[in-house]
Amino acid sequence: MTALSVAILALAGQLAPRMLPDTSGYLLLAGFPQMLAEPRTPLYGWLVAALDLGGNSHLAVPAFQIATYLAAVWLLVARLRRYGLSPAAALSTGAALMFANAFLIDASWVHPELFSITCTLLAVAATVELAAGGASRWAWLLVCAGTGSAYVLRPSFLLLVGALPALYAVLRALRRDDLRLARAAAIAVVSAAPFLGIATLRAATVGDFNIVSFGGYAMSGVATLILADDTLPRLPEDLRPYAAQVLAARRAGEDSGRFIGIPRNSSGERSYYSAALTYFDVLARTHDDMIYAIITPTRGPDESWLDFNRRLTRFCLAVVRASPGRYAAWVAGASTRVVGRSFAANIPAALAILAIVLIWPWHLFVRRRVGVTAPSRLDVPVMAVMAPLWLVGSGILTMLMSAPSTRYVDTACLLVAPIFIYWAVLLAAPRLAQPNPP
Repeated sequence: MTALSVAILALAGQLAPRMLPDTSGYLLLAGFPQMLAEPRTPLYGWLVAALDLGGNSHLAVPAFQIATYLAAVWLLVARLRRYGLSPAAALSTGAALMFANAFLIDASWVHPELFSITCTLLAVAATVELAAGGASRWAWLLVCAGTGSAYVLRPSFLLLVGALPALYAVLRALRRDDLRLARAAAIAVVSAAPFLGIATLRAATVGDFNIVSFGGYAMSGVATLILADDTLPRLPEDLRPYAAQVLAARRAGEDSGRFIGIPRNSSGERSYYSAALTYFDVLARTHDDMIYAIITPTRGPDESWLDFNRRLTRFCLAVVRASPGRYAAWVAGASTRVVGRSFAANIPAALAILAIVLIWPWHLFVRRRVGVTAPSRLDVPVMAVMAPLWLVGSGILTMLMSAPSTRYVDTACLLVAPIFIYWAVLLAAPRLAQPNPP
């Protein structure tokens, strides 16, 4: 599978570096303390500079990202086997990861998306090792470095701080081992340590306790889309002129055709709630326009990025408080989009589901068997638990603060496919359904 996945990447031209519109922001390197006031953290820029050896070709970046990702997959599969998963379940997890959208599409990007996933896989593998009874120092180091690197590269991974201790506790419970809640708490502390260290340094240096000053800017697209006439009177008085300016700019763009307007529902009305709950893709496709065409130009000529983001953070939170119903509709619509695309647009999951549909009738009418026998009682529960906890750690913040674009969905649904691949494998090769040896 490793050789096949690399061959697919080579045939698809994914071994050559590819720049994205926001790549330059990640490669910007500034000295201390200015780097703490930039919109992006400098970690990925440092990594690319080291791989470039002083040049700017970025030729080594895809190879490094591919090699480290595959190594992380192998480590996770090995730890799952040690924990107690059967060969069929380990095979299914490896297949889902090696042929995941996020790997086959993102591998060549000069962008931290794939490497942040790699760091998360290392942290998950280390957590599985700890849950299996291991107490190796490398496991604790990977929990700290893997989790910290993941959310420094992409702050939307910050909820790993809660997801990893939960994964540890659930894995211990599934094996009927002592829960060791003190160790779960230690995992939370160790995984949160990089955030606390960086946030404290930034608070002392630039006056902002956070991993990076970007949350207000990232959420401004959501706030702009949920603004309405009845929102304005409920905002703090000093924010109303700015909100009115933003709302007027959005409506002017919709009227001129520059932005996609809210479509009419079955009653002929332009309903935000109807769009959010049933046509969320319309809002998702307009989201970035709100940020770049409306919000970005409102930054003052002498306004620092820190002050701009701080002002936007206050604006966004005020809009959410003033329009809780519209914000709830946004979250519901974003969640629906993520769940739907997790199956329909997830290549390994979609292929596995197709295989199940094709094989199961033959399994039923020829073999006279309705279902399949799991070779290990841990297989299904572990895969069923890992998928939502991965989603919590990597994708929830994108639904709450932004529009879940295809890239975000591919990352969030990375572990949806294993259980379907596992089902298809056992249907196609029942000999693999042998009891897992102790």
